[in-house]
Amino acid sequence: VDRATSRLYQPLTMVRSKAGKHAPLSPTSRIADALGAWHVADDASSPSMAGAEEEEADVWPPPGHVPWPPWAEVVVARLRAYLADAPEPAARARRSALLRKFAAKGEAIPGFGAVSAQQVEDALGSVPLQGSGATAGEVDTTAAQQLVALAARLAEAAGGAPDGRALQALQALYNASDPATKKQADDWLTKFQQTPAAWQVADSILSRTDLPIQFRFFAAQTMRTKVQFDFYELPADSYGSLRDSLLNHIDRFRSPELQPIHTMLAIAVADLAIQMDAAWPNAVQQVFERFGQNPDSYATLLEILRMLPEENMNYKLMTDSHKRSSSRERLQQAAAQVVQFLLTLQCPSMHAKKKVMECFLSWLKFTNLQAGDIAQNPLLPECFKNVTEGGELSEIGTDIIIEVLRMSSLDLKFFQPVIQVILSMLPPLRAKLERLLSQGVELALDSDQDGILQICRIYVEVGECLIPLVMEQIRNEEVLMILRVILQCTDLPSQEISSIPFEFWHRLGNEVCRHPETDSKIDQFQGIYMELLSVAIRRCTVNPAEDPFQMDDDLASYRQRLLNLAEDCLGILTPNSALEHVLKSLQDGQRQGVVVQEAHFFCLATVGAKAEVRAESVLWQLIQSLPPLINEAVDDAKPEGVMLHFTKKTAIELLGQLSKWIKTRPEFLRSALEMISSLLMHQAATGSPNQILERVKQVQQSASMAFREICASGKQQLGDLVPHLIQLYVQTMALPIRMHLFIVDGIGSVAAQLKQDDAFRSALEQLVMPLVNGIQSERDKPQVLSEILDRLTTIIRQIQVQAGSVKAINVGTLISNGFWPVARQCLEWHPSDSKVVEKSCRLLKHSMRCVPDLFKPLVPAVAQTLVPAFQTHQHSSYLYSAEILANTYAGDPEIVPVLTSLFHQLSTHALQCLVNKRDHLETISELVEDFYGMFDRYLRYTPMIVLEAPTLQPTLQLWLEVIFVQQKDAIEAVIAFMEAVLALVAEGSKPARGFSDEKRVRYGQLLRPHCLQVGPGLVLAIFKLMAGVPTRYVQDILPSVIEVIRAAFPQEFPLWLEAGLRQLPPQVASPAEQQKLGEQLIRGDDGLVYEAVQDLCYRCEQVTLRSRGSTETTTDGGRR
Repeated sequence: VDRATSRLYQPLTMVRSKAGKHAPLSPTSRIADALGAWHVADDASSPSMAGAEEEEADVWPPPGHVPWPPWAEVVVARLRAYLADAPEPAARARRSALLRKFAAKGEAIPGFGAVSAQQVEDALGSVPLQGSGATAGEVDTTAAQQLVALAARLAEAAGGAPDGRALQALQALYNASDPATKKQADDWLTKFQQTPAAWQVADSILSRTDLPIQFRFFAAQTMRTKVQFDFYELPADSYGSLRDSLLNHIDRFRSPELQPIHTMLAIAVADLAIQMDAAWPNAVQQVFERFGQNPDSYATLLEILRMLPEENMNYKLMTDSHKRSSSRERLQQAAAQVVQFLLTLQCPSMHAKKKVMECFLSWLKFTNLQAGDIAQNPLLPECFKNVTEGGELSEIGTDIIIEVLRMSSLDLKFFQPVIQVILSMLPPLRAKLERLLSQGVELALDSDQDGILQICRIYVEVGECLIPLVMEQIRNEEVLMILRVILQCTDLPSQEISSIPFEFWHRLGNEVCRHPETDSKIDQFQGIYMELLSVAIRRCTVNPAEDPFQMDDDLASYRQRLLNLAEDCLGILTPNSALEHVLKSLQDGQRQGVVVQEAHFFCLATVGAKAEVRAESVLWQLIQSLPPLINEAVDDAKPEGVMLHFTKKTAIELLGQLSKWIKTRPEFLRSALEMISSLLMHQAATGSPNQILERVKQVQQSASMAFREICASGKQQLGDLVPHLIQLYVQTMALPIRMHLFIVDGIGSVAAQLKQDDAFRSALEQLVMPLVNGIQSERDKPQVLSEILDRLTTIIRQIQVQAGSVKAINVGTLISNGFWPVARQCLEWHPSDSKVVEKSCRLLKHSMRCVPDLFKPLVPAVAQTLVPAFQTHQHSSYLYSAEILANTYAGDPEIVPVLTSLFHQLSTHALQCLVNKRDHLETISELVEDFYGMFDRYLRYTPMIVLEAPTLQPTLQLWLEVIFVQQKDAIEAVIAFMEAVLALVAEGSKPARGFSDEKRVRYGQLLRPHCLQVGPGLVLAIFKLMAGVPTRYVQDILPSVIEVIRAAFPQEFPLWLEAGLRQLPPQVASPAEQQKLGEQLIRGDDGLVYEAVQDLCYRCEQVTLRSRGSTETTTDGGRR
């Protein structure tokens, strides 16, 4: 039977059952498998791929009932006769099982009608029967051979076997015109790749030369993913045959048009070498023996050799840590042999040379060669030659040079010979750069941007590698030349190239400033950083031919990074020296127009804000020149007018950033406010085009922000302007609310600083009462009410008064007679509007915080409002208001009964809402957030209210559901409460010490039985969450949750953890790897726990992404 089935089952002769046991397929199971019934497991004595039927419930083509064909009756009759002649009970049982399986599956095999009854008779006709002189063994063997042959015909003719269905799906994927059919085929193939049957199908398709390249690429990709993710399905006995099959396949795909398949199979071989571990200890030697004897196979050898070290670092490969580690050791031992082979290899073409260099790059990270060996390696100067000359090998040459530099940076002393060789090879690169730039920057970039990019990368890597050397030998001409080349690259008008050195300048600046005792060092770097600041200004210049108001995100981000670069310069130059330099540069560039002005203004916003205010500074001349510029009329119809308009916007922003300067000159402070006020009141002409309206809007947005900054900075000097400011406040009510809130914020900061009680009260009333009195007329407009509430909140947030003062009494009166009635009325008018509710509660929060003692009489009324409002409309803001009440009045015994009643009523109703929506908690994440936030706040400030609450146990039980809510604020609140509870339990479990907090110990003891009920399920839920790929934020906080569970229940945790690890997909970690990770989680410190959780989450993520992945790829190997 083994010989008869070998053609169908190479290279796999064994499979793993769903129960996880490795067992050979019995003859009956193999035949049933070949007949398309490989998923049936009704014969307990014949191990099969049990469970795969559930995994691959879908069939291809899409299911449509196929009637039992007439010829099948002939098959059944023949099998019954065969069964009747069975020589012994065991054989009879096997044949009976085969018959049941075949009959059960016949209807589900599409296209069986294509096989005629005569074909079936022919297939089974030669089976000898008992009594014809044949032995029982001969009968068994012959019958098996004929049935397997029949299965092959059925699969080929009808597509009923797995490979037939896979071919049909591939045909639909690549050739169907209907997108829905292509999508259905893609989905089916993705699922099929994850079934055990895919091993055999992929092997079968790879063996056929008559199939399209795309089909065979799919098979190679499938084989790679199976080795990568599903190696656990295979028993050890099948490893060798799989290896031999892959090695047989790969060399047949080395031609250029089949390169993607070649690469996929090379990855599969490299992954298999890691997975097999000790079962294939001589992988490198074997591939040398197999493919290193014939030059025609060198391409295959190089491809596999390149992939071996790359795949060792590919953590998408689901393998054990010890296998990866031992593989790395074996690769390091083989590195010398590989490098020697690469050096002696004669390359007949540029393509072959590139393959050699790619392979060398992969092995560089595994070499343990001496520095002298690397320095004398002929590939290194060849790489520099390739970069200098350009061409196909320049990119890979650049990558190799950079990798050598990164290795060298780990130990400059050890790699000094390498560094000396590299430094000696830099001049030709510099000469090439200068030659290119000599024809003009734009022409240079047009003619060889890739070459300039490669030179920039190498020089920046040299600089980063040699930062310690740069620090020591800044006056060395060779070092200065490196810095000048990097500076040239930074100044190129290409965002891609110019951005490469940013991190180098930041690191170098930090290194220089890290040693303040060496002031002489800082002085030595000032010249280069002064030039760098000039470069930053030049690169900030926008293109005058484009509308800067429509600046894309990439350019905006690039300009922001240039500001960061300018800020790096301040540490070396000092802010005041940098300011003088920028001002002189501005003066020198005045004749170049507003484009250059705008770039200087943009940089000055950072530099000037950090500089020390000096009366004699030239900056005052600039500040005084800004109002005329800002007030200058512009013609937006002309490109220069658009640029002037944008420069005005930047000048306004500069004024806001220079507010600490402006406040020192009251006369200018007032004129600046007056100028900005006029801009805020400006309206675009009626009928203006949309682009004009957008420009005016952006300028006014900048003006409103500058207004706030200037008011906040100069609030002590602006008290007498409050009447005028309030007038502006009223006149600008029509501005968009975002702008007007900046104005309110600025005016509120001035009013809040008024010293006279009457003036303070009057200003506050003038700001507040128009809003309070206006709500009646706007009661039917929830959007307008929301904006009124926003303004009131912005005002009250600015107020800070001393308890018991006249100002405090005035504010308390205003809250009682104004803010509280407004909030209550808004809640009554629009109880279902979440925005109105949120902003009403926010106003109450800040009112409460402003004068808590004077707000206290309102607390019962507020509580009486919150409960029925929440019962009617479950807005989470009501729960948050209860949090703030607890935070503010938990220590007041008169208010505690109110808080207790409020908590019980709100928590009861909120809990019921959450339980009712437990299957859709993501849709009410705000309620989850504030529900657990309320529990956390009450536990912190009034713990007995929580501990005695009837909702405590079900709230803890709900942890098992809410842990899956991924919205950041919600899960943050859930985990904060978890950690608070479990920390108390841990404290209550520790041996009593003299310095223990007796109350906290008692709270922990009260919580322990509740948490003990929840703990096992919570650990299971956490591991289910990992398997489902949580957000990055959740992945980062899960380790702390696991640690606090471990601390609270040290005895129980190992058993809970064992059950939790069983929740993970089998692809994620083998039993040995689970044990290793489990040890880390049980005994490791916080670093090891974090590492283990991150490892598990990453593995689960890769398994999930693989399940979601599409099989429709180009044949360029891109879906690696």
